[in-house]
Amino acid sequence: MPSPYVVNIIDGEGSSRILNGSYAVTADVGGYNNASIDPNTQVISAGTDTYDFEVAATGTLTLHVTEEGTSGGTAVVGATFVRCDSAGTAYGSPVVSVAGGNAEFPFVPFAATGAPTIYYRQTLSADDHEFDATLKNLTMTASTETVEVANPLAALRTINLTDANYAGLPIETGDLTFTAN
Repeated sequence: MPSPYVVNIIDGEGSSRILNGSYAVTADVGGYNNASIDPNTQVISAGTDTYDFEVAATGTLTLHVTEEGTSGGTAVVGATFVRCDSAGTAYGSPVVSVAGGNAEFPFVPFAATGAPTIYYRQTLSADDHEFDATLKNLTMTASTETVEVANPLAALRTINLTDANYAGLPIETGDLTFTAN
């Protein structure tokens, strides 16, 4: 089969029978800066059957974390998020919300049409805040997008401590420590 060879990529991998030789490589990947393909030239040689390439995106996804999950809410500092694949496997460095409540994923794919799905999940929040750790996703149609994320204060819990030998007799003073396990 003569050049050009078009290799269809699915879940990061594709294959094709390519003759030995030197090739210019271009990309057609929705949501990415196709000119960023690296390497953009490749020598295909006998005995080497696997070749790795990278392509970069230029979008920014901002996760705005507040107690209420609204643009005007009380900002939460310290919420941590990771980029994932559709199975929930994390990739890259986590991003953390800073003053103002923003956590930013730089270099994410976007396109008016045909952009891939972006997956992420939250792994931590501020000590006294609750969060939803389920896998989230979206498709970005603009180079910058903001998602509002709720991290409400933990519910106020009432803890009772009574004497085991005298039913209902409250313990006057003391402390209970709850440690996550």
